[in-house]
Amino acid sequence: MPANTELRLIAKLLEVGDLRPLLDARIRVDHFQDDYARRIFRRILRYHRDVRTTGKIPTRAFIEQAYPTVDLPDRDRAELGPLVEEFTQGRLKFELREIVDNVSDMVNRPDEAIKYIGQRYFELAKGRRITEDFVLSESLETVKDRYESIRDREGYIGIPYPWKTLNDVTGGILDGEFVVMYGRPKSMKTWVLLTCACHAYDVASRRVLICTREMKPEQIMDRCICILIGAPYSAFKMGTLRDVPCPEGGTMEDRFYTLLDCMQSDEGVCTLETGHGKSLVVTSDRADPDGGGVMGLYQKVNDHQPDLVCVDAMYLMRDDRAGKRSIKWDNQAAISQDIKDKIALGLNKPVIGTNQAKRDSEERAGKSVSNISFSDSYGMDCDMAVELIKKSTRDKEVNELALSITAAREVNLTGFAIHGNAATTFSQLMTRARYPDGSLRLGKDGQPQEEPVVFQEYLDLKNFFRESEEDRKFNPPAVNADLAAKAFAEANRSSRKHKKKK
Repeated sequence: MPANTELRLIAKLLEVGDLRPLLDARIRVDHFQDDYARRIFRRILRYHRDVRTTGKIPTRAFIEQAYPTVDLPDRDRAELGPLVEEFTQGRLKFELREIVDNVSDMVNRPDEAIKYIGQRYFELAKGRRITEDFVLSESLETVKDRYESIRDREGYIGIPYPWKTLNDVTGGILDGEFVVMYGRPKSMKTWVLLTCACHAYDVASRRVLICTREMKPEQIMDRCICILIGAPYSAFKMGTLRDVPCPEGGTMEDRFYTLLDCMQSDEGVCTLETGHGKSLVVTSDRADPDGGGVMGLYQKVNDHQPDLVCVDAMYLMRDDRAGKRSIKWDNQAAISQDIKDKIALGLNKPVIGTNQAKRDSEERAGKSVSNISFSDSYGMDCDMAVELIKKSTRDKEVNELALSITAAREVNLTGFAIHGNAATTFSQLMTRARYPDGSLRLGKDGQPQEEPVVFQEYLDLKNFFRESEEDRKFNPPAVNADLAAKAFAEANRSSRKHKKKK
């Protein structure tokens, strides 16, 4: 394939700043013939995954500085989509020319030539279908890139979760994955789902689609706002944000209005600087008597092209196969299978959905996916199942949540614990670090060190609900408020920078 085609694609990618069309076309590092184009594309992928720049694309100046000997084509009026198609067509033409050259060498060996042509024909036909067939020997650059990203810990392959412990064992939520979060009523499933959505939006600069089947869109939006500013949801509902102080001065009401003023401009700056369409989209089709099915969600995903799909209350969706809503196991199995096949795998989108846990599941909570209500299909179809178990504390405003990983592919972790304080903090719960003999682990300053509350086995999870609080140190609300203040300061700086450019 001509190097110019590959470098034009790279140059346009850097200009537009949107990696999604290339990922949707299943373009991999191995597909580049030109060595420089291959190395630059690998660098772009690693920049996109880096925890410091997650979800972003480097600038052209950044790449030109890193590769000063590469002469990238000048900007032109071509669009990214046609260049992606030109790249894939160019790769096909390269392979066809290779076949022609090899067959010309076999002109005196017709039987061998016919066999070779037949073999290559089926390979090319297979490659033109929308599949994910990999020949290992032809995908070594992709494998190498994935391994080195993990080894160097420069970032995560997928969209990061809000919790480092989970990211370290999963690499983030990957394209095509289906994650089920389930628990008993009032176990804060929706809050945790929205925390994942807001983290993907605010920290990773992703476009997130939130489909709500249980709550009104207005309620979802209110909760997202509270998560983004770190304000108590109870104060928001009562209209008393002005009574909640902020560490940077002023009140939570000031912070609320600051978000309203800068959120849209911040998204615009993100689009200008990275090309990434960062946004939160909330959708509901409860008003449509024929809506609410997976095919309706399929259309919404096609309309908005999100990086992450979040579905609240999957069990309330409509079974498109039977044309009705029902909690019977066969209807729920159809919903689960269609979400996995049509949305996650069919559109190559990561999906996180919530579901209920069985009524009699308290005694065996967190042990297996048998606790998922309505249908075993959710446990079989998902790539990871997480049961949320709520632990009340002496303070009715303070909750702790155990997140038990009851099913997962290649994850060797029983679970971990987080705060569950709506909406001030859902960060990881910390405890005093101890040596194997039980003695406290002290830092250089002589103070006790802390470590995340992690469950290596099921017994650890059971003990979590029997532990006293004296070993626990709650993150004070001021910590989260301070973090939110820094985020707002950065957003304001970006907004002012954008206005100056204008």
